[in-house]
Amino acid sequence: MKKIFTITALALAMMTVSVAGHARDGVFNIGVKAGLNFTNMSGLKDFGQPDFLKTYTGFNAGLAFNFNLPLGFELNPEILYVQSGQRSSSYEIKVGELVDVRTSSVFRSGSIRVPVNLQWGVGIFDDFIKPYVVVSPYVGAVLFGSGSILDVDFDSESVNDYLNRFQYGIGVGAGIYIWNFQISFKWNWDLNPTFKEGDGTLAGAVGDIVKTKNKKFNGGELSIAYFF
Repeated sequence: MKKIFTITALALAMMTVSVAGHARDGVFNIGVKAGLNFTNMSGLKDFGQPDFLKTYTGFNAGLAFNFNLPLGFELNPEILYVQSGQRSSSYEIKVGELVDVRTSSVFRSGSIRVPVNLQWGVGIFDDFIKPYVVVSPYVGAVLFGSGSILDVDFDSESVNDYLNRFQYGIGVGAGIYIWNFQISFKWNWDLNPTFKEGDGTLAGAVGDIVKTKNKKFNGGELSIAYFF
């Protein structure tokens, strides 16, 4: 009796694995995705500066759509809400030659981002596991910006007047499918500045205070998705 039970259990387990392995075999699948973003506005010229490795932790969440293509390729567009930001500390602000204050500040923004991930990988164990690499151009619409200096909030309405509302960039990374789950890490670079060019008034002041003038968001994205 025990042998019959064992054989039956093994058969059911094999059937379950077989079905699971083929869960993403269709041409199209839809999924939900969430994760963390680790961003700043540092560039290579900022290497060695105090806040070069300091990041702002935000989150991303949204929908993912998967199209299976021949030869191991996949097209994986997404619609995400993304939080980005920068933290800085121990910077100097000068107004004329009269004031010299060391400050700490944080700036954050929320946006809708649409990446189009082109993925390539090789499935193993009947596609139950599939590691892959990805290139990800994206566009986005910035919804708002906010922040604070020495725990005093910016005038968000005025700051938002100087945001570049349209953002675009590119990401590269890698990931792995395990059954219907997708775990991925990408590094994303915005290709246009977060703020418009300053006119010597508020935009220039914001740029000086949070060190964002002509700077672009970049950083890591760690996420997990589940496809139905």
